[in-house]
Amino acid sequence: MEYSAGNVSNLLWFVETRETMRLLNTDSVDNVMNRVIDENVYQQKDLKRAKRQFNVIRKRLEALPESLARMIVSSDISTAKLIVFISCMATDRLLFELVYEVYREKLFLGEKNLSDADLNIFFKNKQDQSEKVARMSEASIKKLKQTYCKYMLECGLLAGKPTEKIVSKPYVDQELRYELQRNAMENYLFALTGEK
Repeated sequence: MEYSAGNVSNLLWFVETRETMRLLNTDSVDNVMNRVIDENVYQQKDLKRAKRQFNVIRKRLEALPESLARMIVSSDISTAKLIVFISCMATDRLLFELVYEVYREKLFLGEKNLSDADLNIFFKNKQDQSEKVARMSEASIKKLKQTYCKYMLECGLLAGKPTEKIVSKPYVDQELRYELQRNAMENYLFALTGEK
């Protein structure tokens, strides 16, 4: 998967993802997309925006093994949010690497805050390693930092006010842990828990 700044305009969309997965449990992708558009399931003012949002959510769900995707509907809200976040990481290499390389290390070392300096160093390192990231505008990188931190706040990986960014280890229930291990997705588990 290549680096991308595509998530600058995307949200976590937990409620919408859960509803989409609920609909996909009983219907085809095409029928669900038509329903999302026709019934304005996402409450969007613009049909083009709703279609784009559906495509992002569909891509995220397709990046998950079916057993994990189904858990979005059947799990408690905290676990379902973690699974949606995992789907975001599975479709966004920069996000995954930020969580795996920076957040995971914070958990492992017992550090309490994710600072702006941590984010700046991470993105600077990625710019040095990748031409694609180096070509991203400062405005895009700034927006990605905000977007990623908002995802992490919404899923319980960070706590406090958005400006504080207090590192908070999420509870990963046994069923989610098992499914990640069973599907060779241990790196996502380690990213969330600070393990290994």
